[in-house]
Amino acid sequence: MTEVVDRYLIAEPAAHLRRPLAKIQPVLAKQGTPNIDIEKLRATVGGVAVINEMIAIESPEHWAEVIGGLGNDVDAILPVSIPAYPTEIWNSHPQPLVDRGLPLIFWPLVEFDEPDFWRWSARDFLQALGVEVQIIKNQRHGLAFLKALGMKRMLNGAKLVVFGEQNFPWNAHAAGHLIQESLGTEIVVKTLEDMRSRYDRFSDEEVDRVWNKRKGRYINKGASEDELKLAIKVYLSIRSILEEEQALGFGVNCYGDLIIKGGRDVPCLAQMLCREDGYIAACDGDFCAMMSMVLITYYLDKTCMMSNMYPVSYVGALQDHFGGNPLSPNKDLYARNRWKNMARLAHCGFIGVISPEMSRNGKGVLKDWGGTWEIKRDGKGCGVATDLRGGEKMTVVELCFDGRTLLLADGSVLESTHHEGMPHCESSALLEFRDLEAFVENISREHTAIVYGEHIEELQVLADVLGLQTKIF
Repeated sequence: MTEVVDRYLIAEPAAHLRRPLAKIQPVLAKQGTPNIDIEKLRATVGGVAVINEMIAIESPEHWAEVIGGLGNDVDAILPVSIPAYPTEIWNSHPQPLVDRGLPLIFWPLVEFDEPDFWRWSARDFLQALGVEVQIIKNQRHGLAFLKALGMKRMLNGAKLVVFGEQNFPWNAHAAGHLIQESLGTEIVVKTLEDMRSRYDRFSDEEVDRVWNKRKGRYINKGASEDELKLAIKVYLSIRSILEEEQALGFGVNCYGDLIIKGGRDVPCLAQMLCREDGYIAACDGDFCAMMSMVLITYYLDKTCMMSNMYPVSYVGALQDHFGGNPLSPNKDLYARNRWKNMARLAHCGFIGVISPEMSRNGKGVLKDWGGTWEIKRDGKGCGVATDLRGGEKMTVVELCFDGRTLLLADGSVLESTHHEGMPHCESSALLEFRDLEAFVENISREHTAIVYGEHIEELQVLADVLGLQTKIF
């Protein structure tokens, strides 16, 4: 019953915030009639990839020259045959492919939308020599693979910015290099002062212009006018830094730095407004969660969110964290034998920073910052009190600290629950996983990134292209 949830963008994002088109070089085995209609293929992959003009091979020497001369802007080679089972140049002279190191893509039989099984032996032969080979299963798989090639190019040399002290396990000084080594994306650390020192650059008139343009997507149910204006200055400050760094997104270490030192210039609204500009944004400066959101947003073209995930079976831990209330599911609605696969999402008094398009009515709800049981709500700040839609299928994504392991879980959002008399936890979302116990046995952090829909198959394709090991639950 999942509805199509389009990602909302206020305008065309900057070039570095758009997944690049994969560039594919078709090579015809020898002069003759190709077995792939290149023009039809161009139409099929439009918006995902660019198909270069096909090169017909004239001799082994020409083959070596063509493959060796392919530029660094080419992401993969598309071998094209001619009828009558000819001897193909990639089989008789594979060394240029080994030397060049580009993936080889055997496209499916377009008329039947099925893999070309005559490529099995060529795949195994070339892979044994060190060539990466993909036999595409069908058009859907082909588009997913081409998007993944674009993602690989996008991540290499990209940046993410984290603000604040590095005193949680998501310590970018200690472990950020693992993400860069695996995916090519640099984690840039800035101080809170880097963000705060820019607030005065933005006039009240500029703040009003921003809010007048954006406010149609939001309902303010409790953030004061002064706190709302400060939240917009936080957004403008962070966005200016992201523009200078040409970064994909940001996170702020609120609980390890900003909040515990008395600050209430929380970046909740800044997260949502930056997402509208094309960036990703996550809580607490967790760069692994940020990278998980990068994989979701730019690969699937879907809005996602992240939050703290609490298995409801951990009654004692939840009672301690939520002031004596374990947030147990309603026994009349959810049989106890289901609880082992259920969890709550909750963060900063609410579910998490949920963009309006993930809510039931397409609106984001703003209130004062919600606090926690330990750090009391004080009426300051601008928090996000939006609900998730119940009844939605979901995919949960966690990139681990090693930068090489991707956890994927599927399940459903059951409901958004409102808790009476709990100012430090006004709302939480109740989730049901297919296999929460196994997921928790392998979990990286309490921070999980969530996107509506069933996307494990597509994300597995992406993980394979990026060289990530997936664990599916």
